[in-house]
Amino acid sequence: MLPERRTRLLANTVKTGLAVHFALSLSVISASAGDAYKWTVQYLVDTSRSVFGRAQTVSPRHNRGLAISPDYKYLYAGYHHSFNNAGEVRRIQIDVADFERGTVALLPGILAKGIATDDKGRVYICDNSAIHVYDAALENRLFRIPAGITDSVATAREGGELVLYGSDRDDGTVSRWVLKENGDGLSAATLGGFGGSGVFKVPGASDLRGIKVDAKGNIWVVDLKGSKVFRLAPGGKDVKSVTVNGPMDIAIDGKRVLVTRWQERAITVLDDELTVVGNLNVPWEELELSPFGNNRQGALSGIVVVPGKGFFVANEAGQTANQKSTYGRIDTHSDLIDGKLFRDVFQDDNEPILRATEVTTTPPP
Repeated sequence: MLPERRTRLLANTVKTGLAVHFALSLSVISASAGDAYKWTVQYLVDTSRSVFGRAQTVSPRHNRGLAISPDYKYLYAGYHHSFNNAGEVRRIQIDVADFERGTVALLPGILAKGIATDDKGRVYICDNSAIHVYDAALENRLFRIPAGITDSVATAREGGELVLYGSDRDDGTVSRWVLKENGDGLSAATLGGFGGSGVFKVPGASDLRGIKVDAKGNIWVVDLKGSKVFRLAPGGKDVKSVTVNGPMDIAIDGKRVLVTRWQERAITVLDDELTVVGNLNVPWEELELSPFGNNRQGALSGIVVVPGKGFFVANEAGQTANQKSTYGRIDTHSDLIDGKLFRDVFQDDNEPILRATEVTTTPPP
C-alpha cells in the first residue's frame, strides 16, 4: 500500500488531476475538413489493473477491429494479441468513464481484426477462415459462416433482407451473403448477388481491408497496400476509386466518409463523390499520448461514427507518453511528480480508443 501521507496527498489532488485531464480532453482541434472536434480518450488498457481477473500487463494488445451497437451505447473492440496466442473481443459501455468497469463482457480466444453489428445488435467477428456471429452480450455464438481471409465485414438491409459483406485481403474480392433470420438468431447464410456468385473481384485491388455500406447501397472498401478507396455501386456494376495513402478502415456519416490512414496516423475526409475535402489529426500532445506508439508501431485503424455527432477510432499499438500515464485509477502505481498527478508512474497504458465529438462553431460576425 502507499504510505499514509502519500495516500492523503494523492486523494487531495484527485480533483485537481481530474480537472487538468478534463481541460486537456476538451481541447478543440480545427480541421481542414471544415469541422472542429473535442478529443478524449474513451477507453484504454490500464496496465496496472485487471479485467475479469486477468492482469493487463502484457495483453490484450493490437486493437484493430471496432464496432458500435445500434443504440450507440456500446463499443466492441477486437484485439488480435491476447492470452494463448489468440485474440479477444470486449464489449465496452460508452457512458462509463472507469476503464475497468466500462468493460462489461469479454470474449476470449478469437482473432478479431474485423467486427460489425447489425440493426438487431448481433455481432459479426472475423476470425481466420470464418465469420462468427454472437449475441449482443457476447455470451452465445449464434452462427458460423465459412469464409476466406475476410478482414472486415459490414451489414445492411436490402429490400427487407439482411445482407453481410466481407472484404478478402488476399484475393481482392468482396463477398455478399444473404442471411436468413430465425428470431434473434440466424439459420442460413447464402452467397448471392454480384451476378449470382456472391463474389466480386474489385478491379486493381491488392489488399482490401475496411468495408462499409452507405444509405444508397454503395459499397465502400479500402485497399491498404494499393492506397485506394473504392466505391462500388449496388451489384458492383460501377466501380470508382480515389487515392488515399495507407487506408485501413472507413466510416460513413451521411455524405461524409472518414478513412483512417494506418501508420500515417491521420484521417482523410471524403465526400460521397470521392472528393478529398480535408484531413483530421489527433492532438497527441494535449491528450498526453505518444504520437508514434509502442515501438513506433502506433496506427489509426478501426473507426465507427455516431451520425451527426462524431466518431470513435482505435489507436492500435498506441500508448501514453513518456512511459507514464495520467489515465486510469489511482493505486499503488500512482504518484505526484513535480506537482502533477500520474496514475501510473512506472509504465505506460496502451491501446487507446479515441473519441472525437463534433463541435458546432459560430462564424465570426
